[in-house]
Amino acid sequence: MSNEEDLFIRKALASVDKAEQYSRVKQIVMSVLAIGGVVWLTERSPGQPLRLEPVLMGVGLIAGVCTAKLKTLINRNTKAVLQAISDLHRG
Repeated sequence: MSNEEDLFIRKALASVDKAEQYSRVKQIVMSVLAIGGVVWLTERSPGQPLRLEPVLMGVGLIAGVCTAKLKTLINRNTKAVLQAISDLHRG
């Protein structure tokens, strides 16, 4: 493997590691917001009518958490593929 290919793989692995850490923090924040939104929706006074805005906010938060989880899985799989390529060229 040439030095250029090796450098590319190392940079790609470093980028995936950085993206994975950022994604993990983002997923935690989105989870906390989603849980807070759900608690807020369930703890409201029973006499109040249900408005559309909180429901849309809750759906948006849940969609955000799902997206963050998918990105985490994609980053993890990308890292595994890059490491396999790196190991293949070294071995």
